Amino acid sequence: MKRTEQKVLKFIEQQKLINNGDRILVAFSSGPDSVFALHFLNKFRKKYKIELLALHFNHGLRGKESDDDASFAKEFCAGLNIEFMAQKLSVKIFAKKNKFSIEEAARLLRYKNLEDIAKKRSCTKIVTAHNLSDNTETILMNLFNGTGLSGLKGIPIQRENIIRPLICLSKQEILDYLRKEKINYRVDLSNLSDDFRRNYIRNRIIPLIKSKLNPQIDEALFRSSQNLANSLQLNETLVAHLISRFVTCTLDAVNIQINLSEIFHGVIPGEVLRAILKEHFEHSIEFDDYQKINSLLSKQKGRHVQLSSNLIALRESESIRIQRVQKTSNGKIELGIGCKVFLGSKEFGVESIDKEKIKFRNDGRTEFISADNLNEKFILRVWKSGDKFKPLGMNHFKKVSDFLTDLKIPSSARKDQLVLLNRNQIVWVVGLRIDNRFKLNSKTKKVYKLWVK
Repeated sequence: MKRTEQKVLKFIEQQKLINNGDRILVAFSSGPDSVFALHFLNKFRKKYKIELLALHFNHGLRGKESDDDASFAKEFCAGLNIEFMAQKLSVKIFAKKNKFSIEEAARLLRYKNLEDIAKKRSCTKIVTAHNLSDNTETILMNLFNGTGLSGLKGIPIQRENIIRPLICLSKQEILDYLRKEKINYRVDLSNLSDDFRRNYIRNRIIPLIKSKLNPQIDEALFRSSQNLANSLQLNETLVAHLISRFVTCTLDAVNIQINLSEIFHGVIPGEVLRAILKEHFEHSIEFDDYQKINSLLSKQKGRHVQLSSNLIALRESESIRIQRVQKTSNGKIELGIGCKVFLGSKEFGVESIDKEKIKFRNDGRTEFISADNLNEKFILRVWKSGDKFKPLGMNHFKKVSDFLTDLKIPSSARKDQLVLLNRNQIVWVVGLRIDNRFKLNSKTKKVYKLWVK
């Protein structure tokens, strides 16, 4: 048995990566790493009593080269009598639509489809052929990007049903093995270009580190990443405890108590924010987000900051609230009593209020209406042709378009004018006029406060 094979077998046993009878789906690119992975698993198929399936992705980025990779993958699997599947991914379209880099879009699509196929084909494990050198590149990329501690623990050996049995081998060990065994593989020429950040780290920076600083950088960083991963388990336990104590969640927002910062010298810890944003908004926090959120600790109630990924943070009296900025892509936003929504840089709210607490302001930003004939579900949207209401002081309907014209609202602002509706009736042309049907009177029993700021 070859030394390289023994190394992988021992690693699989130590990490308990494969169980007898596993049905394994292998991500098979046709490159040296995945070729080694499929060859190795097939060679020891009887030892582990496993079933193997291979899935190849054509990213559609390299024309004929991509097609040749797929052909090689199909023939290689046929030679090993392994079931082969291929999928084409619309990487460029997905990247443009979601504003991802090509690398990130390809990665997300691969994992999404791997998980879907694994579920459909009743696979218990997914193998990706990441190696020790990949781990080094990932750690350095995360370090240069200013990641938190979690980014420095590298590529996980196992994440749920995804296993990486080759992460104990360097790229050179894999290449040497394939050369000695005379096993062919495909080379992705784009990996030789320095246009991508990962390629630049792989082709330029790491060779310098190995020649000038530490030739065993892969092994050194792997040991460090595993030590850090163990420490982070304790850290994650602490973060979960802090979140359970100082963070409350609603359907549309997360509220962080200000007094959490008193424990940590006047700041909300980055790892707490990282966990919150990841869990509730599927967002990876940026350092700028961390600074903006903590800047609110010294600000007055009502101040807010725009975060990345369409999030906003607002300073409340005793907490900081984080929520998404609402979009009107579907034409409307639902707004409940006691709820607040952001649209662009403005915040909107509807509150139930006692009559004796009414304080009228003549600024158009706050209005009070009779809620006796209204329900608790409001709709905020841009006005549209045909909309009409009874402006305060009038007993007849007027088209919103005519109302805006009479007020000499510029056309540039008119197209974005919002209206607030209840029971399909306009109750407020926001910031301008309420509907006369909902004005307060001596018989009003229930009052709603409408506001924008």
